[in-house]
Amino acid sequence: MELKDISIEDLYLLRSIMKVQILPGKKYLFEEQKLNKKEDKYNSAIFLQSDEDAKPKQFSSGLSQDKSMKLSPNKELVAFLSQRGGEKEKPQLYIMPVDGGESIKYTTMANGVNSFNWSLDGKKIVFSHRVSLEEQGDEDKAQKEKDKPQELSDIDLKVKKLKNVEAEKKKVDPRVVRKIVYRKGTSFMDDKINHFYILDLETRKTCRITNGEFNYISAVLSKDGTKVYAAKQKEDGQLNDLYEFLIEEITIENNEIKELKSALGFGTNLVLSSDGIWLAYDTLSTIDEASTQNSEINLLNIESGLETLVTESIDNHAFSASFDSKTDYLYFVVDEWEKNILYRYSIDRETLEKIVYGDYLILSYDVDPDQGLILLNVSNVKEPSKLIVYDYVYKVTKTLWESNKDWLKERFPATTEEIKYIGDEQKEIQGWVIKPPNFDSNKKYPLILEIHGGPHATWSPHERSMWFEFQYFASQGYVIFYCNPQGSSGRGFDFRYIVAKWGTKPANDILLGVDQTVVKGYVDENSLFITGGSYGGYMTAWIIGNDKRFKAAVPLRGVYNLVSFWSTTDITQFTKDETDRKSVV
Repeated sequence: MELKDISIEDLYLLRSIMKVQILPGKKYLFEEQKLNKKEDKYNSAIFLQSDEDAKPKQFSSGLSQDKSMKLSPNKELVAFLSQRGGEKEKPQLYIMPVDGGESIKYTTMANGVNSFNWSLDGKKIVFSHRVSLEEQGDEDKAQKEKDKPQELSDIDLKVKKLKNVEAEKKKVDPRVVRKIVYRKGTSFMDDKINHFYILDLETRKTCRITNGEFNYISAVLSKDGTKVYAAKQKEDGQLNDLYEFLIEEITIENNEIKELKSALGFGTNLVLSSDGIWLAYDTLSTIDEASTQNSEINLLNIESGLETLVTESIDNHAFSASFDSKTDYLYFVVDEWEKNILYRYSIDRETLEKIVYGDYLILSYDVDPDQGLILLNVSNVKEPSKLIVYDYVYKVTKTLWESNKDWLKERFPATTEEIKYIGDEQKEIQGWVIKPPNFDSNKKYPLILEIHGGPHATWSPHERSMWFEFQYFASQGYVIFYCNPQGSSGRGFDFRYIVAKWGTKPANDILLGVDQTVVKGYVDENSLFITGGSYGGYMTAWIIGNDKRFKAAVPLRGVYNLVSFWSTTDITQFTKDETDRKSVV
């Protein structure tokens, strides 16, 4: 069979695994996402896979986006969010049995459901919903009068949508902006606030358990179901994008609030152990220049109040924490150079160990101590979406599914080669060269320099987000060079710290890598091109202002004027932290 080069149309064939969950009997659930060309949107469905199956079986309809699935504690039910009914519909909560059957819609919230967690006994679900102060007042009034359920009916929803549309029409330019952060991305921020509700699965009734004008971003129910642990944005956080959070203990019956701890950073995620004693959350060691700091994981004993900084000895970002169902270990992922490593922390022994690591990035995972299994959603240089299971008792890894295997076996992918070289201030820099299919070392090829954003992002040959773009450009006859200059994550705090030096050290690192690639002899020095997005757009503009070797440049959504950017961006505090020095270069 003659292999074909990867084409732009192949983008519609690309599949990506998202969340994963382990079922009893060595069966597995996973979400897989794809592009819907006809409707210009993403669809995602839940699939069921077992050790014996050659291919997974579709478990949910996938006609919209079925996503964010979570198994009930007894693993008999799976809950997920879906926008069934059309793209304009808001995500609602659905639940279905894992042995098959119809899914049941459990919410009809006007602004949709954003996130949720099961209670430890599986009888309730705590979920988030965005609601304005006026809407909170209406809900509270209805609750006091008890003249209608707090959750809105379909008729109420239609009326509310019409009112919202009319209210939006009345807003005319110029808008009155009273907060420094007035938009997220390309959308204006509205007056709605993220709050948490409890859904009783038996009665199907909901009640809001957080209140006020500040966003709550994460919540879990206590083991006895009488309390909620939630992370609330502090008051000062309304003025900028870099928040401090208060972790609160809220008694459901009387709404009594007890402040437990503060968490620092861009956000925090609360995880409760199955015995109800331990609360894990993300934080930073300091709020000063927070964008440069390591993301840490703290472990709080709710009964004693004692806490442990689990990742104190790790000089890299740690994230995606989860407990196993026996509360023996706390698992989490750590960036390390171009890979991810799954660590686990022993609750009893207070020790750390690396449990899973390989030539891939770990994008999501699930742990089942009863079967001794870890299910991993990974990407690597050859397959951007791969489902593998690791038996940590026998230390055996098995590939269950490769989302793109069928169409990739008919393509001729480009090859990727790692290079390491000495960059600015004698720092070792890691980069990669992608060579076109049918590469001939005697020919001269044009080169595209790709620069990542951040500046604290990390690129990898296993990077899913850039895999298709790199492969497509290579299929068009380009050599691709990219690297992780100083400022990138995965190499510790000192390597990441480039405050007020955005355009010097990293640019030198990047251009030295271009030199290392050109000297190999197969690059046409008169056909060099450069591109990058966000901070990569800034670097693209910086380099073409200081180096004349590039024939064309495409700076994407870049940062070009750091003075005006501070007052118009949605990352104000980040910008201040990264550039607030006597000289910004």
